[in-house]
Amino acid sequence: MKKYSVAEAAKLAGVSRTSAYRWIQQKVVPPPLTEVIAGVTVTYWTDKEVADLQAYKASRYWGKGKRKDRHKNVKH
Repeated sequence: MKKYSVAEAAKLAGVSRTSAYRWIQQKVVPPPLTEVIAGVTVTYWTDKEVADLQAYKASRYWGKGKRKDRHKNVKH
């Protein structure tokens, strides 16, 4: 089982680290797992949580500039 930091998971999903943290705070994606290793608290996501992040992005995230592109092909 590979472990990913929030920054790594965000990069794999194609979003900014800020977006990933915002989605965690809004509770729309699962929070990272926490583990104490040698007295240091480490947070990480597994492949399942990264897949959840990618699925959320695919279903609800338009991304930067997509709204403009969406209206280009509309004929009035």
